[in-house]
Amino acid sequence: RVLRASGLHMKTMLRSGVVAACWWMSVVPLSHAQVGTPEFDPLGEFEADRLPKQVRVVAEFIEVSHEQFTELMFGAKPASNDTELRKQVAQLVKDGKAGIVETMMCLARSGQKATSESIEEFIYPTEYEPAELPSDIHFKSKEDEEKARSARRDFATGPTPTAFETRNLGSTLEIEPTLSGDDMIIDLRFVPEIVYHVGNTVWAEWKDERGSAPVQMPTMYTLRLNTSATLAPGKPMLMAALSPKDEKGHPDFKRKLMVFVRADVVVTGR
Repeated sequence: RVLRASGLHMKTMLRSGVVAACWWMSVVPLSHAQVGTPEFDPLGEFEADRLPKQVRVVAEFIEVSHEQFTELMFGAKPASNDTELRKQVAQLVKDGKAGIVETMMCLARSGQKATSESIEEFIYPTEYEPAELPSDIHFKSKEDEEKARSARRDFATGPTPTAFETRNLGSTLEIEPTLSGDDMIIDLRFVPEIVYHVGNTVWAEWKDERGSAPVQMPTMYTLRLNTSATLAPGKPMLMAALSPKDEKGHPDFKRKLMVFVRADVVVTGR
């Protein structure tokens, strides 16, 4: 409570040659000073408005069975956020009935893009030159030439890679948050992605005395979400449900990955 001095009195007494001062102060409440102003800001409210703000985004991939997911969604009530649903899923994780597959976090300034990655760069060939025979072969004798004609494949070169690409294996999170004027709403565009290399597909075989050189392409399994949403700061929201891969790298429709996102406003300097 802010108080103002309305009177000041002093009484001087002489005790043993020492001057002592006694003060009495009477105070009255200053009612109009109860609300802070930019000039008088005891709680730091106006200072916080002037400080730069950033947005921290957390994306969670939580695996549940298809039956559990259906039960959770059937009991979920329409709301502005999914705080209660996230608490139910947290209890399933605690009970060992659900599992956290991945958690990604990234921080960005309002209106700017940011990306976080936990990846392995996987380089693989995408184009091949076909196998071919040399255009010119020299032999020491006629006998060697006759042998070469009967075994021409021994002189052939196998398929040769001529072009390559790089694919990022692992998890990637791209975000672009935008804060409202009063910092109560966050418009978020975000793209979480998890990529697995699950095998190779062989399109042509080549074997000779020097070994094997098959023409093959990798097979990837991707979990990706590309969307925009309006969020309340600090409140989780269920954004999607994806089907994870099975042991063979195919979609497993018996399980679901629930994708939750939460965005928090971080005030710099507080």
